[in-house]
Amino acid sequence: MNAGLRGVLMFGTLAALMASAPDGRGRNDPSWAAALFTERTHEFGPVPRGATVRYPFVLRNRLAEPVSIINLRASCGCTSGRANVSTVPPGGQAVIEAAMDTTSFVGRKATTLFVMLVTASGKQEEVGLAVSSTILSDVVLNPGTIDFGTLAKGQEMTRTLTIDRLGAPQWRVEKMVSASKVIDAWLDETARDAKNVQYRLTMKLKPTAPAGLIRDEVRVMTNDSEAPVVPILVTGQVLGDLSASPVMLPLGRIANNGHAQGRYLVRASKPFQIVALEGQGNGFALDEFEPSAKAVHLINLTYKTGPNTTLGDVRQVFRVVTDLPGEVPLEISATLRVDP
Repeated sequence: MNAGLRGVLMFGTLAALMASAPDGRGRNDPSWAAALFTERTHEFGPVPRGATVRYPFVLRNRLAEPVSIINLRASCGCTSGRANVSTVPPGGQAVIEAAMDTTSFVGRKATTLFVMLVTASGKQEEVGLAVSSTILSDVVLNPGTIDFGTLAKGQEMTRTLTIDRLGAPQWRVEKMVSASKVIDAWLDETARDAKNVQYRLTMKLKPTAPAGLIRDEVRVMTNDSEAPVVPILVTGQVLGDLSASPVMLPLGRIANNGHAQGRYLVRASKPFQIVALEGQGNGFALDEFEPSAKAVHLINLTYKTGPNTTLGDVRQVFRVVTDLPGEVPLEISATLRVDP
């Protein structure tokens, strides 16, 4: 690693502390929203250029009313976020994953993912979750992640990337760690000379992979004591027999005293029953589903404003639970903008 980047590591802790109050509040602030998070900062440490690193922030609802996650926004285009649920009941929890793409940066990088929360009684507040890392110029991933894209259930897929270590001919990979049961992975050393080393990582998605999102991480362990781990994000989506049209329903723009309607078509290759529709609330209501088994179901959605309506951009996620064997619940969503 070059001397400049090694020096950057020395003030990494200070930068992380400075980012610990990204929403303008101190760590001891009594904010009800900030108090729901077990932690609000994370330091990734040294990471290779091109990698995408992620961290799960946990929200625990200690209030006596439901809390909804209505918006995620980042202070930098290199950072993105996703929540595993849109509404958290009292006593429940949500995981908000912050991901940082290091492709376009070298050196110290600190960004913030802002999470907008609203309670059932109408309290609204934004919380900042800070992530930071030191992006190495001498360890490079190409491409930065393994992405299998979207594929049908039962389909096999192979993807590769290269890991280049510049200026360190003695650098070696010692082992690779992966918790995934649906992906086979192996490493091959493809080049080594007086200056640089290169490895090729090959990953194969097994045809037994179940339907749903793929979000895993492979950790390549090296003999570099300063940066011993190279994290590699693995993503994709395996489509099951169940599908919806549309998956994301835009309801447009309405006034604060208005309403909106839309519909989804949920289909499969054989007749099925809808067992439950999850995620309703915050003004969103789904019609009661027909109990009969059929290959195509129509689900009507209605949105109405109320005394505690959140203004601005609103997004709600629903889950369609069916009796199809082996099918995970289907996620559908709706978006709209509520004007004052």
